[in-house]
Amino acid sequence: MTGASRGIGLAIAEALARAGADVVLVARNCKALESARKKLGGKASTVAADVSRPSDVDRVFAQVKRRHGRLDILVNCAGAFTYKPFVETTLEDWQRNIETNLGSVFLTTKAALPLLGASKHAHLVNILSTSSRNAFENCSAYTAAKFGALGLTRVLRKELQPKGIRVTAILPGLTDTEMLKEFGFDIPRDKVMQPEDVANAVLSALEQPARTAVHEVLLLPSAGSV
Repeated sequence: MTGASRGIGLAIAEALARAGADVVLVARNCKALESARKKLGGKASTVAADVSRPSDVDRVFAQVKRRHGRLDILVNCAGAFTYKPFVETTLEDWQRNIETNLGSVFLTTKAALPLLGASKHAHLVNILSTSSRNAFENCSAYTAAKFGALGLTRVLRKELQPKGIRVTAILPGLTDTEMLKEFGFDIPRDKVMQPEDVANAVLSALEQPARTAVHEVLLLPSAGSV
């Protein structure tokens, strides 16, 4: 479970732990990871890592194999967000969004496939965004990364289906996370979704019988555009 120390990632991890899963929490911030582990109790362990770095990713899955010997579910939830006009978007902004939102999905999925391939109940879940389908001004780097991540997810679904690995993309709209601070203007938090709403959608997709695959889930605030 990447991006697991806060927000949507933490909510998904909590939902999985409540459902009985042994959860491996992965994020960069050691202090936040430890806080998340304490919330989940004995069903969770942690690995501090930057999943945009190949060596860190390899270390994560080596530890998963050593600790658990198996992997049934990979949830990719690591994310970065930049809100500024394209002309003000720096190369550093661009690279951070592409490497975190897209590159990490490539790296973690590659590294996880040997373990997922050995599971009888393998499921890959990528937490994407409505920006994977719709272009929003002032979000060029983020949108490019998320469009790419959805394209990659669709390719993975076709290639992994014969191996018995289900692939689900979750596309949330505005959700009450730290990302809202990046907009630079107030967004009414009672008009957006909560991380738990996204977690419930993930759990629903995972709990479908083996004969059923949930390909893509689009989640939007019922209040409409903010």
